[in-house]
Amino acid sequence: MGSVRNGRYYARELWRRLAHYGRKRREGYRDHGSLERAAETILAERAERGFASGGHFRGVWPRDLCFAARGLTAAGFDDAAGDAGRWIADQLSDVFYTDFHDRFHAATPSEGVDTFPALVLLLAETGRLRERAETIADLAVHHREKFVADSGLVTGSGSSWWDSAAAPREAYNTALLLAAVERLEERAVETTFTGESETIRDALYSNLWNGRYFDEHRHPRRGRSLGGGRGRRSGSGSSVLACDANVVPLYLGVVDDERAASIVASLERLETPHGLRMRARPFSHAAVHPFFLLHRDYHYHIWPWNGFMYAVGLRRYGFDERARREVARLESLLAPYGNFLEICTLEGEPYIKRGYASAEDFTVAAALWTEYRRRT
Repeated sequence: MGSVRNGRYYARELWRRLAHYGRKRREGYRDHGSLERAAETILAERAERGFASGGHFRGVWPRDLCFAARGLTAAGFDDAAGDAGRWIADQLSDVFYTDFHDRFHAATPSEGVDTFPALVLLLAETGRLRERAETIADLAVHHREKFVADSGLVTGSGSSWWDSAAAPREAYNTALLLAAVERLEERAVETTFTGESETIRDALYSNLWNGRYFDEHRHPRRGRSLGGGRGRRSGSGSSVLACDANVVPLYLGVVDDERAASIVASLERLETPHGLRMRARPFSHAAVHPFFLLHRDYHYHIWPWNGFMYAVGLRRYGFDERARREVARLESLLAPYGNFLEICTLEGEPYIKRGYASAEDFTVAAALWTEYRRRT
């Protein structure tokens, strides 16, 4: 049944993407004017219609919405975002969908490994966490059974930050769970993870910290580290530097100042004149799902919402000038279009190739830009 559901989802998704690609080729992108006007328009429309992700993404993605929550709250849409979080919580039981529609839900390409922690963060940011404490406690049990190892590391495979990737995004998924468990503990919401934030943090540091930044997933020959969880690679080779594993811990504030400074120093080599690119090199053919074979570089280019998240994280740890520089680059990139786009090329143009076009009116990008601007 699950394979049939996923097959139907991909058929619908392929049609939406191709139709969107044709429209963008013919018509280009909607120009709202200034970025201020674009953000106001996009967020107001999303608050009225239920926070669809944007462009050809017609559904609501908990991952996107949790990262948009602070910006939505800063823009005065905390009640609407909180209502969306409660609605998502009511749709879940033992299946963690990643993409919510009025008429159907689907997990892509399998159950969403980041759905539960994203929901916790969304409800926490909008002041609704205790209202759904019983539901969250039940979902925590299912999440642990499906995805979390005894060590506290999130090793289970499911759809998460980079949906094209075939391998589990262990660092991103564990950092997101760590942030969610911290919020649960701070608000005294009892779950199966109560009292385990430090265990999860140690698992993240011990298994995925390579001395400079977090690896995407464990190295085949890594052993547990000595000395306070400072992971050390015991095998040969170097891991690809990737934003999902490192920008998210900065944004959520789950690393100490020393590690944050090391991550920032490492990420500097991903900065381009148009903004931060997503990873040091594209995925290989073997590293992506078949649905993404024509777009292995999809997560190699510049994602404005990732860059705005990076800027917020930079500012959190005191790198204010770096943050201003990143936002200035992204604003220069997006201003000619008067829109918040999903993805742009390294040359500073919308990503439009091989039947795929960057989504427009991207909710999470507009919200993160708003968060940065309102809190600066």
